[in-house]
Amino acid sequence: MCGIICSSVVIAVGAALVVGSCVLSFIFVPDIIKNVIKDEVVLINNTIQMERFETVPFALRFSVRLFNLTNPDAVMAGGVPVVEEVGPWVYQLYQTRELTNMTHDRVWYHRHEHFEFDPVASYPNKEEDMVTIVNVPYHAISQVAENLIPNLMIVFNQMLDGIFGEYNSPIATFKIRDLLFNGIPLCKDAGLTAALACNIIRQIGEGSMNIEELEDGSLTFAVLEYKDRYPSLLYEVDRGLSEPTLLGDIIRYNESSYFNYWRPYSDEEPGVCNMINGTDAGIFRPFVDRTKSIYAINTDICRSVELRYQYDSEYEGIPTVRYSANEWLFANDDGCFCLNVTRGHNREDGCLLKGAMELFSCVGATLVLSYPHFLYADQIYANGVIGMHPDEENHRIFMDIEPNTGTPIVGAKRAQFNVFMRHIPGISETQHLRTTLVPFLWIEEALYLPEEFVNELTGRLLHNLRLVDILIPVLIAVCCVVFVAGIGLTIRAKRRKERTPLLSNDAPLEN
Repeated sequence: MCGIICSSVVIAVGAALVVGSCVLSFIFVPDIIKNVIKDEVVLINNTIQMERFETVPFALRFSVRLFNLTNPDAVMAGGVPVVEEVGPWVYQLYQTRELTNMTHDRVWYHRHEHFEFDPVASYPNKEEDMVTIVNVPYHAISQVAENLIPNLMIVFNQMLDGIFGEYNSPIATFKIRDLLFNGIPLCKDAGLTAALACNIIRQIGEGSMNIEELEDGSLTFAVLEYKDRYPSLLYEVDRGLSEPTLLGDIIRYNESSYFNYWRPYSDEEPGVCNMINGTDAGIFRPFVDRTKSIYAINTDICRSVELRYQYDSEYEGIPTVRYSANEWLFANDDGCFCLNVTRGHNREDGCLLKGAMELFSCVGATLVLSYPHFLYADQIYANGVIGMHPDEENHRIFMDIEPNTGTPIVGAKRAQFNVFMRHIPGISETQHLRTTLVPFLWIEEALYLPEEFVNELTGRLLHNLRLVDILIPVLIAVCCVVFVAGIGLTIRAKRRKERTPLLSNDAPLEN
């Protein structure tokens, strides 16, 4: 009887351990883990996370590649542009957030960016290098003038020397530093003839971050200078304290809960293209759900960007999930990114073809956005110039995220900027130009989490999570072994009892 009783006790204890370990493993432990992760990632005052939110402790790699026009004379005569990608010119990009206000679950800030040229990563390229490209300010300003003063374009043609000076041509050669930061001079010696046109350009410049008025009244055009000089508009963001899955979500940007660049826009119905979704791309919510897209706004192109789950990946031993933005980013299926301002190769309804997006309402000029090398773009654009070599891995936007903490591990924002080179009635220098969407540069803002932060993330958090992942199955297995052992002991005890001789009435009696 002792054997059966003992084995029954073992079964009961084993069953209790199995049930208890399962409850502990699948109910209590996940909550404990989530609380640990929450304390690590949400924006709590006087924590390392908040310090790194304010000052990103490492530089991003910002690369610029330009498209050198190798046949400018042929292009001016109506030939197909032949371009050669040159570069990269690499800059260390430092980012900070200037906090202006904070409540229990919200924080307000301006973002600051600072560029430092990296001669080692750029070698042999230097900022003093010269490049021949489509003259962006020439085409952008002329096309805006065509919209504003269509009946005065012959007069405007006589003013071009005063506006552009030595750069008065549809194609021009620029120094890299001038194009990106120092600025291309405009209206430097305008004279009385071009003064009226320069006043119009100043009005255009008020809505364009790329045009700067100097103390002497002249203007400059630069691609990146404004990003280095000016802070961003005001962000209002969720700190994630009440709900960690809202961490970093933008509540308002520039004191508005939606953009006002795209159509249809009204106070009652801003439209899907004006929606502000996601974060500022420097922080993401924890507990990644692979079935849902992640979003981030890009203020340089005045819109939210959707990234969809692609596959699980790994970086330096850290399990990650790959999200990317593919052909849908510039598909314009919603139609509200159509401005019908930029003229070139358009659909019948005035929208640009697949893979290209107008930026007029965003930057104040007739620039066109696409993926580098016209990846995913309509063949009319891709085949309009010679020298395009699109490649998904090198040219699309992607982000690898650690799925528990939402930490960005590796990623790249990529964009190509283009302008339509075409005949503009009244502008004599453009009369032979073939209508072509011509790229002039593409940029990449890349993140590679430095080794010290990889080791910190792995050592401080991921090792513990992996240990839990190992110990939970071991604990359940041990409890199951105890339970199975109890069953085994019970069976053994019953079999022994059956083999034991029992006294019966048939046994012989002693005299």
